[in-house]
Amino acid sequence: MLKPAAFVPLLAVAAWTVACRPPAPVPAERIELAAFAAALRTTVEYGVVDPGEAAAREALGEGWGAAEGGGGRRFAWGMGPQSRFAFELVAARDLELRLRGWSFPFDGGGDQSVAVSVNGAPAGEAVIGPTPTDLRFAVPAALAQAGENVVELRYARWDLQAGRQPLAVAWDRLRVVASDRGGRRTEETPANPRIDAAAGTIELPAGTALEGALELPAGSRLAWERLERTGDARLTLAVATGDEAERESAWTGGAGEALLVEPARAAGVASFALRVAGTNGAVVLRGVHLLRPEAAPAPPPAAAVAPAALPPPPAAAVGERPNLIIYLVDTLRADHLGCYGYARPTSPRIDRFAADAVLFENGRAQSSWTKPAVAAVLTGLYPVAHGAELRAERIHESVETLAERLQAAGYETALFTTNGNVSARFGFDQGWDSFRFMTRREGRKRKHYAAAEMNGEIFAWLAERERRHPARPLFLFVHTLDPHDPYRPREEFRRRFAPGVDVDAACCRRSNELAELTGAPAVKQAADAMALYDAEIAQNDAAFGDFLDELERRGLAATSAVLLTADHGEEFLDHGGWKHGFTLYEEMLHIPFVLRLPAGRGAGRTIATAVDQVDIAPTLLALAGAGAGPDLPGRDLRALLDEAAERSERSERADRAPALPTRVSFAWLARPGARTVSEVAGAWKLVRQNGPGLLQEPRRALFDLGADPREQRNLYDPARRPPLRVRWFEGALAAALARHGGGLAAEEVEIDPELEKSLRALGYF
Repeated sequence: MLKPAAFVPLLAVAAWTVACRPPAPVPAERIELAAFAAALRTTVEYGVVDPGEAAAREALGEGWGAAEGGGGRRFAWGMGPQSRFAFELVAARDLELRLRGWSFPFDGGGDQSVAVSVNGAPAGEAVIGPTPTDLRFAVPAALAQAGENVVELRYARWDLQAGRQPLAVAWDRLRVVASDRGGRRTEETPANPRIDAAAGTIELPAGTALEGALELPAGSRLAWERLERTGDARLTLAVATGDEAERESAWTGGAGEALLVEPARAAGVASFALRVAGTNGAVVLRGVHLLRPEAAPAPPPAAAVAPAALPPPPAAAVGERPNLIIYLVDTLRADHLGCYGYARPTSPRIDRFAADAVLFENGRAQSSWTKPAVAAVLTGLYPVAHGAELRAERIHESVETLAERLQAAGYETALFTTNGNVSARFGFDQGWDSFRFMTRREGRKRKHYAAAEMNGEIFAWLAERERRHPARPLFLFVHTLDPHDPYRPREEFRRRFAPGVDVDAACCRRSNELAELTGAPAVKQAADAMALYDAEIAQNDAAFGDFLDELERRGLAATSAVLLTADHGEEFLDHGGWKHGFTLYEEMLHIPFVLRLPAGRGAGRTIATAVDQVDIAPTLLALAGAGAGPDLPGRDLRALLDEAAERSERSERADRAPALPTRVSFAWLARPGARTVSEVAGAWKLVRQNGPGLLQEPRRALFDLGADPREQRNLYDPARRPPLRVRWFEGALAAALARHGGGLAAEEVEIDPELEKSLRALGYF
């Protein structure tokens, strides 16, 4: 069976792409196992899947409900019309599926029919009643395959009562039994593979496999210095590139070297699987490494397409530390701003700002709701590392925030927010000389400040600071709330962008009310709400313009690096849903990212390379002259402004040979018992979900954003072995988690009544 992936917490996967093919002969470069071990997936061939246990969720695919218990059993409901689960084999051979379950007790009685298929081919059908029943299905070797196998259980009936899940069959055991060479049945589960990356050693017991998918240049090879084996264990190495079938070779001992990417092919993703068949013993590989051709320097692009060199900063600015300002607009989609191509005039001041700044076309959020996303901005850490993922969780006290780092570097730090998710209760007050959480009481309710109202408090603070004649540079974080729902723009903006819209009807429906809307009423609600949303964007745009004017009046504009960005986006029925915090589609994750540097550095530049919220901290720390350190996963974005980086980017876009770029943008969304992760690299995006409570349908989705930017065509087929790019994404995630996944236990806090009122006003309760 497929066991939960075991990854080695070592260095992140090495990046191997080339802009052009190197000339022959090219010396080989040796890449040690430690550089890519974290991207490898270890599996154990067969055993038992207990659907009711948490450890089994990784093997379960579509069509499963939450784990339950009753009558001394732990089980999970298979939900109509089908459920799928996966298991791993190191060699195709005769199998037997042994399943145990019972049917939903349908009104009026009657049994349930279950049809079983393996890898898309029928394996049999059986009838099952409402009491626990054992089922057995013979699976000939012709239906099985080395690697991942998918079993589909199709149900003739499922519960169709309104308001209830479509329950079909409760399963408490799914067992795969394989035959050894002597025809004997065995149900023993082999020991786990072991990887000693530092020593370059891999030990694979019989019945286990190790798989990787890496982006490699042509001519790359996997090699080892010595192979040792015991018992009847025998090693097979299977390699695949592109859409071709696997090519296999067997190894019995000694040194070895296997070609991963044919010299005639372009650079791209290659997968390899080390599979050890047999009934006992193990195979040990020592001195495991990659050999890849060293890339020749890429020729400079033609003069006609070479970008103009950036002007150097003036001499007076050298050595000075700029003020650092983040202006974050809550719930702002990038595609609703003029500078990102929106047709409605929602953002004249932002557009003017962008014309004098660096506009990053593909800004990306690390989550789809405020707390984990803003925490990623203010810590430079992924949500899985900073600890503030769930409603009652806070930033871990041991995390050093961006404000603390800049404070230690001599900066005066100040934060202004009106969103209760960014409050002291959740650890956001760490490192601020001045921390302002701005709400006011109106009757029994808590009201939040609009951006223009926040300006008054911010301007007064700047004036007071000016009177003190501070010698310290400033780090200022402004978190404005409009256009977060409820959408209630001021009348002047409503008249311009939402004339005729009934504000009370369109702005403030609860999530459960919205979920019940269908057809024309749903479409009208989406259009009216979006019009009010645009009006609030324009309202904030005007306030942002006033904020920029104030910086100019106080002489801060020329000496400040100003970043305009957002925490996440908003959905208006794009994928059948509303608001935010429920999915990781692009309307949630594509955010504005506009950086104006002092002295006009990079003004007017547009950068296509994807940038993340976790890139903000290392960029600001570098501007402040403070090192970010290896603990942060982001990068200093100023490197993208260098002429060489710009040329490299142009070359990458022109050369379509690499199947995937090596940098991945990650996003996470957590709910109790469930987690969704999104990975984007170039045009490709993978979304996958584990846990019983579906946050986003389906559980696995693969999109080509270049051809399908609205994410309407899921290219992932759950009934087939995942394509190479999916396996590459799996390795990239494993490597990122190994290096930057944290490991701190989440800290929960009690939400007091006043804070609950503030959050309830924003729809969080």
